[in-house]
Amino acid sequence: MRPTVFIFVALACEAKPLVQAWHLKKLTQQKPFAIYSNQERVVVIAGVGKLAMAAAVAYTMCLYAETVSPILINFGIAGHQNFPVGNLYLADKITDCETAKNHYPQLTFANHFQTSAVKTLTKPSSDYAGDSLFDMEAAAFYEIATKFNTNEFLHSLKIVSDNADSAIENISETVVVEWVGNKVDEINRLLNNLLKARDLLPKINNDLYFELIQRVHFTEASAVKLKGLMQRWQAVMGDSDLKWTDSGASSGKELIAWMELQLEGNTFRL
Repeated sequence: MRPTVFIFVALACEAKPLVQAWHLKKLTQQKPFAIYSNQERVVVIAGVGKLAMAAAVAYTMCLYAETVSPILINFGIAGHQNFPVGNLYLADKITDCETAKNHYPQLTFANHFQTSAVKTLTKPSSDYAGDSLFDMEAAAFYEIATKFNTNEFLHSLKIVSDNADSAIENISETVVVEWVGNKVDEINRLLNNLLKARDLLPKINNDLYFELIQRVHFTEASAVKLKGLMQRWQAVMGDSDLKWTDSGASSGKELIAWMELQLEGNTFRL
């Protein structure tokens, strides 16, 4: 059984309650990142900052390359001007303050979470300008995560760690562990919502998917698009085989164009 849920944290103290609650075991092989897993979930300690987070996501998803439609979550702490310390928020907009690039997670599942915009900085700051959470990893996480699945299954969860009344200097490992431990049930509720949404996706032929990846050249982005098209093919074409050799495609781009053309000529069948 392949894990389907991947949680990326910056700090070991953010991972500790999750590792304990989910009975995860550390991978014993030498790895550039500490990785804890069971048959369903993986928690990765990336380290602080955008570069570390981006590298951790890319490395982990290559390590688990056979996972189809993974759920990817960036979980950690963030500051805000006046949000109460210890509260949990789901990102509805993520901005890289260095590049001004925005990302918009799709909150398509039934959810009862408080939401907030998140701005990613390159270094810690106590300047809580505007009504946003501030962290150092979310934008980099999202930038790389979009290469492995669609926005519906890529999310950022943040616990408020500091605000105008409680300085960054007050943060300790002990208190972070306590905050995370208090939110395990809420995190599980989010994951259950996402898993239910994932289960509604049409099932693709994994053997065929990996055959295509091996025999036709796909970029990471086009490989993600291929998964989506194969799910759409299953929904639209029913039991009709994907006779991809009829396409004459010599590249992933050509095969995707052929699949899109075939799908355009068919109506959705209930």
